[in-house]
Amino acid sequence: MKKNVIERTVVLLTALVLSFNVSAKAPKYVFYFIGDGMGINEAYGAQLYNKATSNGPEYVNFFNFPVRTFVSTYSASSLVTDSAAAGTALATGVKTYNDAMGVGADTVAVTSVADWAKNAGFGVGVATTVGINHATPAAFYAHAVSRNEYEKIAGQFASSKVDFAAGGGVINEKKKTGHDSAFLEDMISNSGVTILRGEQLKSAASHKERVLCLGNNTEATDLPYAIDRKEGDTKLADFVQAGVDYLYANYGKKGFFFMVEGGSIDHAGHSDDGVADFWEINDFAEAIDVVLAFYNQHKDETLIVVTADHETGAFMPGAGKYYMNLELLVAQKCSEDVLNAKFREFVGVAEGESAPSWEDAKVFFAEHLGLWDSVRVDPRTENALKEAYFRSFRKDESGNVVSLYSVSSRVVSDALDYFNKAAGCLWPHGTHTGSPVGLYAMGVNELEFAKCKDNTDIPNTIARLAKYKK
Repeated sequence: MKKNVIERTVVLLTALVLSFNVSAKAPKYVFYFIGDGMGINEAYGAQLYNKATSNGPEYVNFFNFPVRTFVSTYSASSLVTDSAAAGTALATGVKTYNDAMGVGADTVAVTSVADWAKNAGFGVGVATTVGINHATPAAFYAHAVSRNEYEKIAGQFASSKVDFAAGGGVINEKKKTGHDSAFLEDMISNSGVTILRGEQLKSAASHKERVLCLGNNTEATDLPYAIDRKEGDTKLADFVQAGVDYLYANYGKKGFFFMVEGGSIDHAGHSDDGVADFWEINDFAEAIDVVLAFYNQHKDETLIVVTADHETGAFMPGAGKYYMNLELLVAQKCSEDVLNAKFREFVGVAEGESAPSWEDAKVFFAEHLGLWDSVRVDPRTENALKEAYFRSFRKDESGNVVSLYSVSSRVVSDALDYFNKAAGCLWPHGTHTGSPVGLYAMGVNELEFAKCKDNTDIPNTIARLAKYKK
């Protein structure tokens, strides 16, 4: 009896302490990381991949955060959300229908946690690996009944309250409006926003005006996949470092809110490209490392929240009879997109010329995926791949596999699928799922996020803790 009384007293005292901490302490610097398409299995898969191949840190950093839970992701129109509806939920705490962004299910505009922070006098930053007017980043500053209204959204960014922004580029609707990305960049620049690229990112802290950092490839609206990155290419960690420098220089006294998206995790998931997906998650974690360095200098003032908008690809670790041979994945050195480009170059024969032989094709896949080398290929699979290979030359069949963000040759897609299965990795889906996603928190009042059940709870909890709204 006495023991029960003591236990109840400890519980009550703990609750009182937590309650006091929440009311007495507000985070000054808030970092909100969103891994687009990063389901729990995908993140865990990256960690398993790293341990097996040594191509990344042994532990994914946010798995070590004190708070680790999960939240639901459904939209107002479906149990399986798209990025626009999920981005809106994560930004505003309001459910909307798939394809809508920054508006409720009634199409009326809703305000975001970034707006609440700015209206309270805090600095605001938004960064992503994809186009700055893509669904997730745009949900923090724009309002559209369709996420595909890219030019309208770019215009809303130009007039928004976002102080610092970064992305691969600005997505255009040239086929519809005749305006290319350069036109949209000029529109944004003419609104008083300074555009920085490449080495210029290092000067971000010296600017007082609004800043937009873009990738150094003016022809692209996404940063290159991490696995395909070349020396000198901009990466997400560069954007985050520039954002931290700028926001601290301009809003260090008051504080700031900074949303960072790993947008290309989703793209790799749509392609069922496991190795590219894992590299993107490692790249996302590297960007978090930048913030962890800041956190170590401001532990009593910083909050870091990491989550995802939805899962993409339905990754399943384990295939067949209880096995995983993840060390085989070391053979893949590029994304499926780059592998397709190399395959087309390999195949690229002029009209009337004979195609490379099947034996030559086997050498190609041995070089790029380890098939018939480190990865055993059974006769039945070889016959299927051989048939797909020669089918790709027929004029009456395209032989292509189309995913949301890429088009792949059937034989490349099938070879990559077999390669993943041989390693014990199943990617059965190719699109979003309704699975819950992880929520990880560290810093001031971190335990409050253990109470979150749905994605809409997250921005409201951030706003309450940071005192963005009275």
